[in-house]
Amino acid sequence: MKHSLLATMVLTAALGAPLGVAEAQMAEGSQSSPMPRNYVAAGAAMLPDYAGSDDYRVIPFGAARFELGGVSFRTQGPGLAASLYESGPWELGAYVRWSGGRDDVEDEVVDRMRDVDSSLITGGYARLTLAENVLSERDRFGLGVDLGVDALGNFDGLAWSASADYGVRVSRGVFAALSASVSGFSDDYADTLFSVDAADAAATGLALYTAEGGVRDVGVTAIVDVAVSQSWSVTGVAGYSRLLGDYADSPIVSVRGSEDQVFLGLALGRRF
Repeated sequence: MKHSLLATMVLTAALGAPLGVAEAQMAEGSQSSPMPRNYVAAGAAMLPDYAGSDDYRVIPFGAARFELGGVSFRTQGPGLAASLYESGPWELGAYVRWSGGRDDVEDEVVDRMRDVDSSLITGGYARLTLAENVLSERDRFGLGVDLGVDALGNFDGLAWSASADYGVRVSRGVFAALSASVSGFSDDYADTLFSVDAADAAATGLALYTAEGGVRDVGVTAIVDVAVSQSWSVTGVAGYSRLLGDYADSPIVSVRGSEDQVFLGLALGRRF
């Protein structure tokens, strides 16, 4: 996806539905367009208060792409990715990404549980462009996978995600992208964020619960980017994901929250 300014900064943490190839391709800029590839963008987003919450909050968010020392950097989820190797349809790189914990939440019952610190997931990614110019002269299909660990040690084990993406330039000034994704985490992550231990049960009245890891959610994301001038564009994002398995069955989700998670965002960006 080659045209948009926006790499949705908070989507991964909020929904567990990273855009993968869609996000990466949108950040690249179009090779057939004279528009600059670098950009900055800022806007506002509505997202769940914590993973599994049915309360929502509005926060500022932004995105950027720039080159330094021959390496291209871009925001990827709530973090930064660096493209380290590109050959043919393949791109390999490294990333660092913030992952939200649970502290001072709106739900008065869940707020009485022990606080969970945020994590900093670091790892690598691989992206593969499967095909171009299939349904249109200006479209692209791709796949992506991310794999990382928590550098702060708040949970052990792997965090991973995979996505399948389609992007198309609808017209000279309009670009659209659709991404389907799945994400998963380790047993320790699930236990840290979704289990209810004896102390939590006593403080909240929720039932004791032990969560095990695996696939956390599946989701879809749609993005539309509309150029309003040679340098400026407006981007809208709508995402939905559904928590699965032990994550959905946790009392903080099934009793106090919702397995259905929604993200909405709007940003204004400038290329340079």
